[in-house]
Amino acid sequence: MHQLMKSNFNPIPFKTRDVVEVEVIDKTRNAILVDLMGLMYGIIPAKEWGEEGERLKPKDKTFAFILLLEDEKGYALLSLKKLDPQRTSQSLLQKFKEKETVTVRCSEANKGGLICDLGPVRGFLPVSQLAPSHYPRVAGDKEKILAHLKKLVNQELKVKIIGFDKKTNTPIFSEKAALDNITTKIKEGEVLEGKVVGITDFGIFVNLGEFDGLVHVSEVSWQHIEDLSQVVKIGDKVKVKVIGVEGSRVFLSMKRLLPDPFKEISAKYQEGDIVKGKVVRIMPFGILVQIGELVGLVRLSELSQDKIQKPEEVVSLGKEYPMKILKIDQEAHRLELSLKRVEETVEPKRSKKGAKKADGD
Repeated sequence: MHQLMKSNFNPIPFKTRDVVEVEVIDKTRNAILVDLMGLMYGIIPAKEWGEEGERLKPKDKTFAFILLLEDEKGYALLSLKKLDPQRTSQSLLQKFKEKETVTVRCSEANKGGLICDLGPVRGFLPVSQLAPSHYPRVAGDKEKILAHLKKLVNQELKVKIIGFDKKTNTPIFSEKAALDNITTKIKEGEVLEGKVVGITDFGIFVNLGEFDGLVHVSEVSWQHIEDLSQVVKIGDKVKVKVIGVEGSRVFLSMKRLLPDPFKEISAKYQEGDIVKGKVVRIMPFGILVQIGELVGLVRLSELSQDKIQKPEEVVSLGKEYPMKILKIDQEAHRLELSLKRVEETVEPKRSKKGAKKADGD
């Protein structure tokens, strides 16, 4: 024994600053008593609990950091708090790998997004990763974007970790990605009722409870709509049909719940008919023309016999013109028209009448 003591033999296989597995024996308000691998007892003071200590109960096992191998009473003095950063890092990585949805609290806002807290960890939620219902629809105006984001401070949001900053290793959050699990529950073709939460030039955002969907401007009505705010208001309840789901994005339609004018088009119009149409939109490649409940396209090449650079050389917005129906595609809901071919149809008639007059003379 004397020889063993002289050789500094230590029957305890760990030392100060080691990390060791422990089992909880008892827990009071001030300390946790643990067993260190059956070799000795340890004490974890309340100030060294961290988040882990609050959750522990007798018979639980965990890892602890040795602050002092043996105090005056013969106990090891341990800390759980010292391992919090490591535990947090491992926990975040696990949540990232498993694509787990977590709840964060927004603590700050800047023009690029939101600073959010996940327990003791601070991460970043970029504007581009916000859910449609929280996305600032004020494109290009940074001050308005910031004002909108500030409204989300102190709110809790459900997000997923989609990556980590390369320099700081802080997590990058996505609210959009957290919607993936929810949107898988809905199916194309479903009819739902929602509330209008946003109106933009390109469509209407409708909240359907846990997620938002977009009614593109082309899916609002069978007729051409110039100003969507004349059709719906924020807060209006609307019925919509699900026409597509892509990840967190849900595409909706209002017009597909209305009678389809193309179903009865053959009873009203035939290819070759001359009809009156009102110009409702002018584009570089042509114009859109309203004919009753239908909207048809006149390509630039079908506007005039002469070569023109832009539609405004021939037509004006809001005016009516005679149009010739070139093609009716009921299945594709497409109506193709021509202005220049009306002239082709009219010209021979004029010359014929002129010939009759000459004969009468």
